[in-house]
This record gives sequence, structure tokens and C-alpha cells, in this order.
Amino acid sequence: MCWYELDYWGQGTMVTVTTATPAAPSLFPLDSSCGADLSQDPVALGCLAKDFLPDSITFSWNDNKNASITDGIKKFPSVLNTAGTYTATTQLSVTASEAQEVFYCSAEHPNGIRTVRVHPHRPCTTEPSMTIRPPARDQFLEPNKTSTIICSVKNLCNQAVTLKWLKEGVEVSSGIHTDGPVSSGRNGYTLSSELTVSEKDWDNDRVYSCKVESKNFSDIRNISKCFECGGECSPSDIGTQLIPPNFADIYIRKSAILTCRVINMQSTEGLNVIWMREDGKELKTSIGERKVQSNGRFSVDATTSVCADEWERGDEYTCEVIHPELIFPLKKTLTKQPVTNSHAPSVYIFPPPAEQLALREAATVTCLVKSFNPPDLFIKWLSNGEELNASKYISTQPIQESSQPLLYFAYSTLQISEQEWNAGNTYTCLVGHEKLPLQVTQRTVDKSTVYLDGFMDAEEEDFYNLWTTASTFIILFLLSLFYSTTVTLIKVK
Repeated sequence: MCWYELDYWGQGTMVTVTTATPAAPSLFPLDSSCGADLSQDPVALGCLAKDFLPDSITFSWNDNKNASITDGIKKFPSVLNTAGTYTATTQLSVTASEAQEVFYCSAEHPNGIRTVRVHPHRPCTTEPSMTIRPPARDQFLEPNKTSTIICSVKNLCNQAVTLKWLKEGVEVSSGIHTDGPVSSGRNGYTLSSELTVSEKDWDNDRVYSCKVESKNFSDIRNISKCFECGGECSPSDIGTQLIPPNFADIYIRKSAILTCRVINMQSTEGLNVIWMREDGKELKTSIGERKVQSNGRFSVDATTSVCADEWERGDEYTCEVIHPELIFPLKKTLTKQPVTNSHAPSVYIFPPPAEQLALREAATVTCLVKSFNPPDLFIKWLSNGEELNASKYISTQPIQESSQPLLYFAYSTLQISEQEWNAGNTYTCLVGHEKLPLQVTQRTVDKSTVYLDGFMDAEEEDFYNLWTTASTFIILFLLSLFYSTTVTLIKVK
């Protein structure tokens, strides 16, 4: 049977010829996808009419009380399918509060009336779950010595999701294979990703992180060889470490920075840290960014600042840590500890060695600080009275010099050019320590002071060596001449 349809459109007539059989539409609901934000107005609902012929259809909407709806309705033009039938859609816009109810979409057609129930999905009722699996050890036995870490996320509410791999906190861009997000029906979407790692990196305890972010879900999972061993590499319980202020802050800023480090957290969600004085008065506390530990867990530093005088006189300060994994808050107290056998440092400055200057490439000025206790101090360098950037020099951490009495030493090297040294610039080593009379002392050196102190550069040393040799030769010659003259006179007599 042939069906001929004539539609008047504009200035001409469109003729559609089809061999399809006249039929009523099949009606399907079009609802908001899982995870859509149903709190924002408006919320769009719709229904789809398929495979109907002829192209004559009328949509209508009713609410859950069967009352007719006239506002917020759109009908889109019918589309002719390859099979010769038609498809059409309609949309209903409602408020966020109305979207919690059920609606009914009806399609009236010459071959019958169809009705379908439409309602938006409720927000995802199942929380997304994320897992990370360590590499299979047997894969490392293969010739390429690599294996894969697998990161999986289930029950995602939508496909708008990003997954990143990190190694030691730095994003990885190669060796990644990701599948999905793939629909799991009413359970939302599933995402899976694999990262190829070498046996060397895994055995060196590199920390790998899988980071997933979407509109309704955000999380990160860490894995390393140490973490795989079940927490034997480091304590697994949440703990705190109190770090006293360093002397540089106290001397330069006139303030003491107290640090409370919270360690071994599976997650930083719900973490709260409070610094308090002895009387319980809370101090302004700054909580820093979380850092990944070697065991795959997190640490966070929480700091506060107090007056240097208050710290020096021995005031007590308490750090309180609150976390969902803790039954009771953790509390620790920090105060300045007295030091026995304290001793001010001795400071020595050394010019560049003559052998180094002879190369005419670089010059190294060295500052030795020794015999001090407590070990906390700072070293800075100045050139012609101006402070140099810390990148210009390297200073060691205090090293134990003796145990009886307990003393420490440290040194710092300043690298300059040979031209800068020979230009006569002055270089000063500035040392700060709490037991110095003014808490700071300095030593200065330059080319001229080195010469006056008995030092000389390479050219002067070569000249001195030549003069010494020549002088020795002249003296030996004169002695020899005197000896010969004396012997001759004796023989003559």
C-alpha cells in the first residue's frame, strides 16, 4: 500500500512518497540524566514519538493529578526516517520543586493515542567507589620489566569526568590506558585506567596517585611498594609532630613560627587543627596543602605565629588535632627546651685557594662555623655590604663535632668568578646564633686583606717562588765565591 501526503509549504508543494504502513507512534520518556543538577531552574523533561505515519501528531502534558499543562511546552518539527516513518519530540520545562513529581506525556495520532510516564532521575543514591590496585609482581618477570597499576571508579553519576595519574605528585602523560566512562545502567558509569610502571621505580618506593574529578565526585588514591606492604614501612596511625621555630625567623622577623605536622592520614577530609595558648585562647592557625608520604598517606602542616619574646621566656603552646578517624582529639604541647653546655660559635673565613685562582675560572670563598651549641643557626653572605641571594651559596646542616661536650660545626661556600675576586670586592660571612653576644657576628675577606695577612694570588705566588729560587742561587754563588777567595789567599801566604 502506498501513502501519499501533501503539505503546503511556502510557495510550493512538498510531496512525500512512502511504502510504509500507517501506524501509531511508539512513545518513550526523555528524563534528566543521573547526576544532573535538579536544584537549578528550569528542569527539562521530554518524550519521544517514533515510527508513526502519517505525519500528524499532537502532544499534550498532564501532571500527577491529571491536570492539563499548557505552559513551558515545546514541540519540535517531525523528522522523516529512512524507513519512511516519522519521529518527533516534545519538551516540558518545569521548576526545580515541580520536578520532584511525576508527569504524563500523551501523543494523539490518527492511528491511536499513546501515553507515557515521565519523571526526572533522583540524584545518584549510590556513592561512587574508587579503588587502586598495585602492579602484579609476576609481570615484572617479563623482559620489559614493567607492570600496571589499575585505578577503577564505579557508580559515577555522569560521563563528565577527568582522571589523572601522578608520580611523586607530578602529572604523568605517558604509559596510560583508560577505558570509559562506560554506562552501567541504573548504576551510573564505570571508569577504569591503567598506568605502566617500571620495576626499578616500584622497588624505589615511588608514590603513584590516581586523581579523579567530576561534578559530583572528587577523590585521589595513592599507592607505593611501601604502602602495599601493609603499613610496615611506617606507623599507620594518625600522629602529630611538633616543630619548634628556627633561629632565623626569631632574629629576622622577631616572631616564632610554630608548626604542628599531622601525619599518616588516609584522607584530609574533615581535618581541623587548632593552636592554643596556656590559658586555652585559640591562635590564628594556617593549614597548608596536603603532601603525599612515602607510604601513600597524607601529611599536613598547621602553623601559627607568636612573639619571639613569648617563645624565649618559655610559654607553652598546645596543638589540637581533630579528624574523623580519631576517636578523641590529639593534643601535644610545645615549649622552648633549655640547652645545657650551650656555646657560642667561632667563625673563620678562607679565601679562594691559589690553585683554583690559577685556573682563572671560578673562586670559592669558605666560611667555617665551629664549636657551637644548640645546633640552630643561620649563615648569610654579603658582597660589598649587600646581601646575596641564597642561590649563590651552599650551607651544610649542623654536624656533630664532639660529644663531650656536645658541640656542632657547619660550613658555607660562596661561588664567585675569578674576575670578581680580583676586582677587589669584599665578601662577608654573617652568622646568627642565640649565644653570640649580639646574636650575630661576621667575618670579611677580600684580595687586599688576604695579601696583608700573608696570602697572595697565583701570579704573586709564582713571582715569590721565582724570587726565592733566584735568591737562593745568588747566596750560594756568593758563598762559593767567598770560599774560593779565602782558599786562594791562604795558599798565597
